[in-house]
Amino acid sequence: MNLFKHTIFCLIILSNACIGKEFSQLFEVFEPIESSSNIEKSINNSFNTMVHRLSGNSAPSNIWKIINAGNARKDFIKSYSIKNYEDESFIQVNFDKDLLIKKFKELNIPFVGSSRPVILIIMNIDSGIEEPYILNTNDSTKEMDVLIKNYLTKVSGSRAIFLEIPAIDLESSKQLLSYKKLIDSNKFISSQYAFDRVINIKLEKLSLDYWKVGGDMNLEYEGNEFNSFFLKSLNSFLEKSITDILETNLIDINIDSKVKLSVNNINDYGDYINTRNIFDRFIAINKIEIDAFSVDKITYDASIYGNIENLLSEITGSNLFKIKTIDTVNSSISMEFLK
Repeated sequence: MNLFKHTIFCLIILSNACIGKEFSQLFEVFEPIESSSNIEKSINNSFNTMVHRLSGNSAPSNIWKIINAGNARKDFIKSYSIKNYEDESFIQVNFDKDLLIKKFKELNIPFVGSSRPVILIIMNIDSGIEEPYILNTNDSTKEMDVLIKNYLTKVSGSRAIFLEIPAIDLESSKQLLSYKKLIDSNKFISSQYAFDRVINIKLEKLSLDYWKVGGDMNLEYEGNEFNSFFLKSLNSFLEKSITDILETNLIDINIDSKVKLSVNNINDYGDYINTRNIFDRFIAINKIEIDAFSVDKITYDASIYGNIENLLSEITGSNLFKIKTIDTVNSSISMEFLK
């Protein structure tokens, strides 16, 4: 029983995620380069990814809506460069935030703010050969683990959303599963994290070529290509799940609002620049101007897309501000800059 208590303690000190975290590189896309003669294709793909990110929808309709309005993909690019990582070439494309948002608004395409949902994925795997375990952030040489983690990393980047798995060591994972009759391991692990949605998946190999997938996904497979089958099924499931959750975070572009923002703990010009850079990343802010300033406080007048709740979502998603007061009647927010 002492061992079980030790396991509980290890899990409690796991780092927690924040609900709705800022995706700070929202307008920076890395796209693989298949060949040096195909850079144009990679640039076009990066634009498609950018539209998917900003709109929250992976359907191609918004891309064609922009192009059919007489716009070229390259019109929205500020700069790009070639990067090499682990013997692979990528193109890093930086997009013009203001121009994209202006075009989205012109074409009546809703967009999602920079604060993006966190989806916690708890995946129990039982291969029938070794002890069952929970997919976690630790390094693994298992083919299935590597494929799933690489896939989650890719989708997180392409959809600008946080897909996270527990940071739990293998031994604690095994110990926790061994006490599954006493506690619900999935509920316990999820209770240690802040998230917008949790997805529970169980992979179980019941015979030589027969797998069963349970939890939030319900599938059966018989054959020797389970990994590719599961990744394809997982992709379909997550694409829909991500689109559904991002649609609940869309900013109503038909609403324009005014908000008074007060920022405390501004002690020098560097603090001012740092906070302005953060505000400039926020999607909800259209224009912002200084209204007043004192020794350690600056007050701004901000014109925003949507309502005050849309802006609050982005402020709370940043780990550099602490909300002090919110006045929805007078549309004002007071916050402290955290250094």
